[in-house]
Amino acid sequence: MLSKKKQYITWIVGLGLSPFLFLIAFRSTASIELFMNPSFYLFICLGIIVSLFPIEIKGTTIFLINSVGMAIFVSHGLFAEMILMTIATIVLLFRIGVTKEDSYRFPLNILMFQIVSILSANIYYIVDSTFFSSTSYTYSILSLIIYSMSHTTFNDFLLYLISTKWQKKYYGNFFELEYFFSLFSIIYTIPITLIILYLDDLYSTLGIVIAALPLIVISLSFKLYFFSDSQNQYLAEINSLAVKLTGKNTVNEIIELYLKSWSNIFPADTIYFFTTSDDEEISRTCAYRVGNNVSLKDSTVKTSFNYKALENFWAHNDMIVYHNSNEWSESIRKEIDYPAESVLILPIKNSENLFGFFIMTDPKRNVYTKKILSVVRVLHNYLNIAIENAQNFEKLQTNSRTDHLTGLANIRSFELHLEHFNQISPDTRFSIIIIDLDYFKDVNDSYGHQAGNELLKQVATLLNTFIYDQEKLARYGGEEFIYFLPDKSTEEAFELAENIRSEIENTVFNTHNYLGERGIVNVNITASMGLATYPDQCSNIKELLTLADRAMYIGSKQNGRNKVAFLNGGDIVDSGDIPELQSNV
Repeated sequence: MLSKKKQYITWIVGLGLSPFLFLIAFRSTASIELFMNPSFYLFICLGIIVSLFPIEIKGTTIFLINSVGMAIFVSHGLFAEMILMTIATIVLLFRIGVTKEDSYRFPLNILMFQIVSILSANIYYIVDSTFFSSTSYTYSILSLIIYSMSHTTFNDFLLYLISTKWQKKYYGNFFELEYFFSLFSIIYTIPITLIILYLDDLYSTLGIVIAALPLIVISLSFKLYFFSDSQNQYLAEINSLAVKLTGKNTVNEIIELYLKSWSNIFPADTIYFFTTSDDEEISRTCAYRVGNNVSLKDSTVKTSFNYKALENFWAHNDMIVYHNSNEWSESIRKEIDYPAESVLILPIKNSENLFGFFIMTDPKRNVYTKKILSVVRVLHNYLNIAIENAQNFEKLQTNSRTDHLTGLANIRSFELHLEHFNQISPDTRFSIIIIDLDYFKDVNDSYGHQAGNELLKQVATLLNTFIYDQEKLARYGGEEFIYFLPDKSTEEAFELAENIRSEIENTVFNTHNYLGERGIVNVNITASMGLATYPDQCSNIKELLTLADRAMYIGSKQNGRNKVAFLNGGDIVDSGDIPELQSNV
């Protein structure tokens, strides 16, 4: 958007210079009799009708006014053509819904068309008087071609300068589709111009009315063609993005790609991303400004949105659209950080519940048109499917790596973690501790397997309190657990294992007697442990697991239980052999 200062300058220059240019053109090319000529007003009406059918090409609005402008220029002069272009421009700007914030476009576009008209007219007068003044033809085709090409070139050049130098926005290359389309239009604008002039000479005002019909048909045809073409471009870009979205395996990757890609297809300068929690609270996770980096993070900042209200609304609707800030709800106002007018809210939901939603904002009014919204629905359906697939994939990944009872990693996940750590840090020492609960079968036999499951969960919770940094805990199977300790020596691992063993021994666990009346019972339990260290005691991970398992069974289980044991030069060492460690624990 143009700054306020530049908007004021545009209005001052436009209001000061436009009347002066009109006056010069009137004194040079017109007289008061022009306003007594009915055909002048019919040309104006024809120009207004054409301006009611604007064509949008790659975000730029054009209209097929050149045939009418050329005809009134040839028949009534430069001043009449400037009047026509001014009125048609005003009608067009109202037709496309220019907002109050963009009202500077009125003086800007009017002044630009005046300058284009004056420059093109002078080239026409020079060429026509120099090369074709002695010919018997009323109109010189070549002069009209040169006039039309000059008009197109001056118009695009001034538009390029205004966009890049004054408005400071990206315009693209000068020689793009819009310019060549305008040049191509000479093929039909000049014949239509000649037809209008011929019918005007032959039938006077009735001829202009007759000539209006093919011009309206052509305008409608081009409008429908470019509407279809723009929809196809949208769909092609959406299809390309959809392929990329479905290629991502995590929700965060999908959200990040979606945020970065949205503004390349649809209008928005800020996108807000909100997530919902299991307790139905809504938090803002990200406020993405186009062109910046995406930063997705867990947010603890709660919003004023009502979860139930949104869920009920989206049970029957797929989006919320505000065309200007006057329509916003109070909840929206509290969440918007940057200047905005148009707002589009899109829910992210799967077959089960509401996952979150986006709020897209743009400083211009009425940017989310019916044409845009029709294709936004297509893209957003792709997004919801991609997110649901990613959630299912993440759930499968989690289930395949997690023990369903304790929530700890399973042995497969644990082994992969060890292998990965060993690959990236092959020279780093690490230890593992295998923990086996003693007489666990007695708990199952006395109180039932459900009581045993409750006990395993409580032990897992206790063991988790010892985990730090890169350490990892997993369920090894049955009543066994395994603990990974990076950068720890045998002595350090032994001391930690003794702490864990003591904590388990001194903890009173609570479970239920599922074989009786399900009353709460207290359970005391101990653990036998074996540990091993890489590379001090072995050369590979498989051997490391074997050594720790052997130390646990032979050194602890078969030696009285409730001990920590490890191999030392082929000998089994347990807690009872190291009194100094015991005294320090």
